[in-house]
Amino acid sequence: MITVIDSPSPRVLRTAEEYEEATAEIDRLLKVDPEPFTRDYDRLELLTVLVESYEARHDPIDDSDLTPRDLVDFMLSQKGMSRADLADVMGGRSRVSDCFAGKRALSKGQIEALRGTLGIPADLLM
Repeated sequence: MITVIDSPSPRVLRTAEEYEEATAEIDRLLKVDPEPFTRDYDRLELLTVLVESYEARHDPIDDSDLTPRDLVDFMLSQKGMSRADLADVMGGRSRVSDCFAGKRALSKGQIEALRGTLGIPADLLM
């Protein structure tokens, strides 16, 4: 097994094997939960940057077809919430239903409320 990061000078991940080894090492380090400013913490940070770079080159995310509804649904699931939880934020259940059915665009007030409630940047909801 090749040790990706223990070489004298770190380098970009070039192969799928190096990527797999780096992600396995990240998983191991996350279980250890190293303290900041330690060797393992620095290693975790660097491996994360290398893995993100590899993923950006080899498996870029195409988010051009994501809609505001997709983003809201994703953030709801991340926060353990449902669309019904947005009734007060968006002005009632019928407004939530209309927005998710594509019958109504989000208003400025709804965008601001969703930004505050779900943490979604407003420019992604427009």
